[in-house]
Amino acid sequence: MIRINTMARTMASAQQQMVTALHSSGLPVSYESPDPDFAGRRACDDPEGVNKIVVAPQGNGDFRCNLGESWCVSRESFHPTGTGTSAYAQAFARAVGKL
Repeated sequence: MIRINTMARTMASAQQQMVTALHSSGLPVSYESPDPDFAGRRACDDPEGVNKIVVAPQGNGDFRCNLGESWCVSRESFHPTGTGTSAYAQAFARAVGKL
């Protein structure tokens, strides 16, 4: 999880830098971190707001397993659950309220 958290912080920093650059060039953009909305709702919390590794069904609509493999990682892995979607919605509402 340390690697995933580090990647998330790196992505957030890059997003903030891009928004700062765009804003300074006159574009009406802003950045709102959803991090506080995920407090107590992260992948290892209950209820989790982000899926852990999800085993993919073998079939259409997801990754296909290579021959000989017993399972594959689903595209749902590390994506928000219903709880996580609500956390993102809170961040979005906060950002819209600042316009």
